[in-house]
Amino acid sequence: MNAGQFIQWHDLFALIDDGTLTGSRYDTIEAAMREQARPFPKGIACLVILPPTTRPPSEDVKRNVKALLTRLAQQLVCLAYVVEGTGFKGITARASLVGMKIFSSRPYPIYVETSLPEALSKVLPHLTKGQTAAGDLHAIMKTITDARVAS
Repeated sequence: MNAGQFIQWHDLFALIDDGTLTGSRYDTIEAAMREQARPFPKGIACLVILPPTTRPPSEDVKRNVKALLTRLAQQLVCLAYVVEGTGFKGITARASLVGMKIFSSRPYPIYVETSLPEALSKVLPHLTKGQTAAGDLHAIMKTITDARVAS
């Protein structure tokens, strides 16, 4: 998967974001999330994967993302980040996201993890289908992994 591509799986929206996305791409992402949330009255979960090559977004993009998350607040059951980077970049990204988690009041939980399985284990209980199908963790991981390898 390339940056900005997403996977929609029932009530899970997974996105790859390497810090290079533009405001117009976020408009497309928001429209897709709204459309996906329609059949799910409780909302959808959002999983954002930050690959090791992720760069810090511009201030304009940060404002756009914050506004997007505010507009989508009623359609989200949780937000999870997978920070794949290591070293100083990874620590900095995790610290920034944990700060957002602590200092922003959102009506949904925010998770910051270092691996896809850890993040999905937090997200799965929030998913409508995930609450009834024990094998979904492996199915979702395979779907995301296959999509990333295919692009």
